[in-house]
Amino acid sequence: MSTALVALPVRPPFQLWLASLGQAPHDEDIATLSDAERARAARFRFERDRRRYLAAHVALRRVLARYVDMPPHALAYAEGPFGKPRLADHLPRCAFNMSHSDDVAVIALAPEGEIGVDVEVLHAMPDAEALAGRNFTATEQQELAAAGTARRDLAFLRGWTRKEACLKAIGSGLSITPETFEAGLAPVERDVTIPTPSSPARVRVWTEPVDADLVCALAQLVGPLPASLAATS
Repeated sequence: MSTALVALPVRPPFQLWLASLGQAPHDEDIATLSDAERARAARFRFERDRRRYLAAHVALRRVLARYVDMPPHALAYAEGPFGKPRLADHLPRCAFNMSHSDDVAVIALAPEGEIGVDVEVLHAMPDAEALAGRNFTATEQQELAAAGTARRDLAFLRGWTRKEACLKAIGSGLSITPETFEAGLAPVERDVTIPTPSSPARVRVWTEPVDADLVCALAQLVGPLPASLAATS
């Protein structure tokens, strides 16, 4: 079965796509992936994880191919210093990022620049306070406590996805820890300053209301970093 894709409403010039990962893609769709992508899929121990990986990467190629008007198999990727993928230099310019949670993936696109997206299926977070103690600033921990028990899971996942989207926008991998900057838990647009070894990066982050059962954040780099996503960060 072809991976189901739905375009989500989002502010221009961004595009946001929701992909279902519940069914394995057709063999002809898998054939559009690179040898490296197929080899990585084959290394997954569990069929569920292999299916999700294949479906997500088939969906990403379909969305990118439509955006840059090329066949999916013709797309080639390069990587930043911490592994953030981008289209190879000889291809049309396009910023993209992908996140997945359980059987759902979200793909974000923009004409240029650096973007990050993160999604989580809304679920119970019995360890939210302990995780917040390790990953949230003191102010964010206070926001979580103020949310109350009934809204704690949603509040935590909003904060978590906002931080992850910010880090993915700057392509930092695990080199910057999330408690060192404040993205907030409220679902509002906010400019965030992230300390990096080269110079502070400024990222604009907001929460996207994509679905009642999903928590999604989108972020865009709006001030310094590159060269190209500073290998020293």
